[in-house]
Amino acid sequence: MGTTLASIALGSNLGHRSEILDQAIAELAQSREVVIRGVSRYLETPPVGGPGGQGAFLNAAAALETTLDPFALHRLLIEVEHHAGRVREVRWDARTLDLDLILFGDQIIETPELIVPHPRFAVRRFVLSPLAEVGAEAVDPVTRRSVRELLANLDRRPSYVAIDRISAPGLGLDVALNLLDQLPGAEFIPEFSLHPNHQADSSPIQLLDGIAESTNALIAAADQMKRSSRDSWLVSSFDLEREVSALRKWLQSELAARIGFEDGPNGGFVDRLDSVLRMVRDAPTPTFVVSINDDRSVADLARNGRPLPLLRPEVGRPEEIASEIRAACEASRAGFGA
Repeated sequence: MGTTLASIALGSNLGHRSEILDQAIAELAQSREVVIRGVSRYLETPPVGGPGGQGAFLNAAAALETTLDPFALHRLLIEVEHHAGRVREVRWDARTLDLDLILFGDQIIETPELIVPHPRFAVRRFVLSPLAEVGAEAVDPVTRRSVRELLANLDRRPSYVAIDRISAPGLGLDVALNLLDQLPGAEFIPEFSLHPNHQADSSPIQLLDGIAESTNALIAAADQMKRSSRDSWLVSSFDLEREVSALRKWLQSELAARIGFEDGPNGGFVDRLDSVLRMVRDAPTPTFVVSINDDRSVADLARNGRPLPLLRPEVGRPEEIASEIRAACEASRAGFGA
């Protein structure tokens, strides 16, 4: 049977943390189906999300070669956790040992038992920093970006989270407003008339003007934050790329057969479209995009090929979703170079 290169993340914030990580690595190395190819330094980071009062974590990463399939490797990781006294009761609670399968070759897996790549690793500096020490060129098959590139993405400023309202009509704005209460100093970019759904009376030019207005506001806010040296977050309740994509599809399916792009009330549409698309290309790129109620599979996201981390929080009340986004924002900075 052939071998597969896999990446795992290790963490501990209970007990003798370094000894626990040492023992976990030693136990994995004892398996005949696993060869340890590299172990990062141990990185101390504050806890992110979860109940308060927790101690700091020691985090690390390891590169493995294995003849196990991903499900068998996942079960082995759970077994090693169990030997270290790990108890799974409260999400993101303190733990003696946490072992996560981050990457397994170039495989994409989405089952109730296992999701690979790990759904949040691309926004977690405390995972990417040690992972870069043992596999900087390993590629995330969803974003198609290397670990090195994903880490550099978290270094970009200003930090910017875009909440995709197309995936959650009527909810994105409430989530964004709740997030502002949880992110001190964050600046909100209000949404304008962007999405074509339920706007059958809007002309294409009006919809383009809405996108242009949002884009200008986003560019201005980013420029102001850079000039002021404030290192906070930009927050928008729209994702420009999804808005433009939705407009294109709407034009193709609803309007192409019944409007003249060069004549009448829509005259100059093509020139205006080109102008707006140039503006969108100059707008800040989100650090990550939040997609709520997103029914696309991980494989669908990979086929889309958009090289941005996507956070798909568990559905709940707006303040609960905002808390999960806030935890991702904090995780993007918790670690080396934060």
